[in-house]
Amino acid sequence: MKIEGQENIRDIFSIFHDGGILSCRREDDSLLMEVEIEYLAERINPDFRKFMVRLDDVKNLSFSTWPSDLKSPAVLISEVGKIFKAELEILEGDIEKGKIKIVCNQHSSEFDYCGGELYLSAASAEVTDEAGKSYSIEELDVLCKGYWDDWANKNKA
Repeated sequence: MKIEGQENIRDIFSIFHDGGILSCRREDDSLLMEVEIEYLAERINPDFRKFMVRLDDVKNLSFSTWPSDLKSPAVLISEVGKIFKAELEILEGDIEKGKIKIVCNQHSSEFDYCGGELYLSAASAEVTDEAGKSYSIEELDVLCKGYWDDWANKNKA
């Protein structure tokens, strides 16, 4: 099930807030991301931990780092292997200057940055669970809202 439109693709990454990009690889002009987001995946099946995100017709991929040393300049990384060597934790999706911007944290001391902004353009996306079922942006939104509604109800004072 194709998810089209920049706003909808951006929303995938806001829905996957706190998810970790475990791996990412290029396949022709597509990016295949494995996103671990247990709190949403287990709502589908208690044994599930992640989703696959396929972004098609990807262009202008880059990652602008947030240096750990505040006096150091940001570094722009454009190679897939280098961008995703660190596990990036998704904070939110946005649109900036006509590109999708995915704001990320990074917690490993192996790298000299603590996060950054992943920029890309994509024509469409597909999100599948561990069983291969595909989801629309509306279904992902319902899944996410259900989780946060349940969370709010459990945490009422």
